[in-house]
Amino acid sequence: MKTYLTLSAIALAAAATLSSGTVLAQAAAPAPEFTITGNFGAVSDYRFRGLQQNDGSGAIQGGFDVAHKSGFYLGTWASNVDDWASGTNSQGLEVDLYGGYTTEVAGVGVNVGLIAYKYPGNSSYTSDTEEAFVGFTYGPAVFKTSYTLGKNYFASTSSGQDASGTIYYDLTLSQEVAPKLVASIHAGYTDYKLDTAASKVSYSDYNVGLTYDLNGFILGAKYFWNDVSAGTKSYASSAGSDTGTKLYKDGFAVSVLKAF
Repeated sequence: MKTYLTLSAIALAAAATLSSGTVLAQAAAPAPEFTITGNFGAVSDYRFRGLQQNDGSGAIQGGFDVAHKSGFYLGTWASNVDDWASGTNSQGLEVDLYGGYTTEVAGVGVNVGLIAYKYPGNSSYTSDTEEAFVGFTYGPAVFKTSYTLGKNYFASTSSGQDASGTIYYDLTLSQEVAPKLVASIHAGYTDYKLDTAASKVSYSDYNVGLTYDLNGFILGAKYFWNDVSAGTKSYASSAGSDTGTKLYKDGFAVSVLKAF
């Protein structure tokens, strides 16, 4: 999902680095100055905040990250998407650019940064979205809040509108339930800045899933559902109204990811 797994992996790696001081010095290998990691995979139904990004079709995705042992990192991630997400006359591509800092405070992992979602070729630029985020990890729980900085919010705004200040809240719980098998449950809420009494777009999204590590290939399965309003239905459809493909509908997706 748009860098979520990548950012979580960075946070875990940083936490491992920070805790290495508890190991006897003579037994610990020196931490490298920089760490470069990558990921490549495919998903049968690309969802972001509960909504289909490729009109219910599969997507090829991948990216890479550069992390410094101090906790600072930079990265990029990309996926093919439908015109609904990227805008007309676009290249049907989403490219995420992000950077931030991870650390640990009193046993809580902290991840702060900026991310820009770009859709090359979109002449109107109404899909391009910039956010600041802060995330906290404690045990099996990850809580993350994303705050929209620019006027645009993922192709939902038109000329003269301002969706800055839109906030997304993300809570995910994950736990290994058997060797190499991890179960997760997610709840999210989009607090949309432009909501009015006549057109409420704010909505909640949920999913439950399993992942299994098969010799370094992460196999995943998730079921998605959303609590949407009439305004959400009008926004989240491929034809711009509820008569189009319902991109908010409940659904099931499988995925495979290889990190390297």
